[in-house]
Amino acid sequence: MSLAFALVVSVTPAIAQEKLSLDVAVPVVNLPSQLFRPNGRDADFLGVGLGQTVDDARKILTDQNFSNESPSGRFVLEEEYSSVEIVASGPNRYPTNIVWSGPLDPAADQNIRVEFSSPLSGQHSTDVRRFVTYKGGMGPLVETLRAAIIQKYGPPSRDNKSKMEWYWSNGQPVEKYARDHQMLIGIDADGDHVKAVTYVLIDEAGARADDDRRAQFEKSVEDAAKKVRDAHAAAPKL
Repeated sequence: MSLAFALVVSVTPAIAQEKLSLDVAVPVVNLPSQLFRPNGRDADFLGVGLGQTVDDARKILTDQNFSNESPSGRFVLEEEYSSVEIVASGPNRYPTNIVWSGPLDPAADQNIRVEFSSPLSGQHSTDVRRFVTYKGGMGPLVETLRAAIIQKYGPPSRDNKSKMEWYWSNGQPVEKYARDHQMLIGIDADGDHVKAVTYVLIDEAGARADDDRRAQFEKSVEDAAKKVRDAHAAAPKL
């Protein structure tokens, strides 16, 4: 994937010294949203899964009365490299994760947290977590929930009754841990009934690739900033 970007150097005089800046356009990769579907089954929690955009997740959850969106964000580029100011255009700040609170429910409290890749990778979901806590012992029977989970996602790769794990490699289920797509569902029970459930769906390969692209882009900008700084370095007095 190309990480081409435009660099424009501008030199601005400052009090008693020269202030250097570097204009950088943050590239945007536009990729179609595609829900992860191992063996033709949707791997999602309430319709939110891997490979979706912020808008995808927001619409799916708000249509189900989730609210109180709480985002956390970060910058692709810092404001300065090697004493050179970085002036970034494009989506320099983006949401790394967003938490949505579930609708009012007399039986359970829940929320969903979704992590997103940077604009350099299309800003798609790489980590989806759903947390459900049942009130006053009003949860379903453990075996009823387990049967429904296995019907939707297929038999897990590992199963110790309270925790089920699924591993996929290139969309195919595998028995051993694979650094590709994984899912975990953990059940906290009180006797025969469910007290709480944690659902986790992760695209580790996608998250690692995004980390690599961000590091590559940041390094290219830092190298360009050093060139600007060195080109305007004053000769020492002799």
